[in-house]
Amino acid sequence: MYAVDVLLPTARFAFWVDGGRVEVMPEHRSPEGYVGYEKLAAERQVVGMTTFPNTVLLRGPRTILVDPGMHLQNQPVVKALAALGVSVDDLDFIALTHAHFDHAGACADVPGQVVVHELELDDPDRPMVAGILPRERLRLLSGDEGELAPGITWVRTPGHTEGGVCFRVETGEGLTVLAGDTIGPSRDDYERVAAGVDAGCDPILAASWRAIASWGAARIIAGHVPPFVTDP
Repeated sequence: MYAVDVLLPTARFAFWVDGGRVEVMPEHRSPEGYVGYEKLAAERQVVGMTTFPNTVLLRGPRTILVDPGMHLQNQPVVKALAALGVSVDDLDFIALTHAHFDHAGACADVPGQVVVHELELDDPDRPMVAGILPRERLRLLSGDEGELAPGITWVRTPGHTEGGVCFRVETGEGLTVLAGDTIGPSRDDYERVAAGVDAGCDPILAASWRAIASWGAARIIAGHVPPFVTDP
């Protein structure tokens, strides 16, 4: 059994440039911040956004850091670990739901092996993290499912990326699924598909959502959505 801690919760910071000044939108929660960003982008010319994912620590038979986050989160991740009495040297390895920069960039300050699906090496965004994640640092998953560690299985759930995976973690409160960006930027379409409604989404992504719903998880932690409890 594992304890699951969200070290750094997801957040979005949208900004715009007006009269030579940078203004920051006050709403930083996710997915609310994404809605605000889309509204800004429709109304203003120069708009941008920085987004942090949920960074998760798993402690049980292994100690695993999942999705450390952006490069900006290097030291916050290290300090969040220390606040729980964990050093980076205590980690058995880092696991990535997928290898996009906003999930993998903070690996720069967290040494050790990084586990990721081999299909992520062919992702168009691979060059952005190649320096942080050289091949010799990686343990590559292959196929469609397997064991990540005792008490944790992984399943490939394409849609956001070809090599995106979910981690299924056994906890004292039941199954927790770490879904990465397979679900997002909100959970609305996922919940419609999980309830059997055709949400008009990409069929590959919808198939991944149906698979996730079939697992009967007690809790789901997606990349940019606050953790949520599923209906019994």
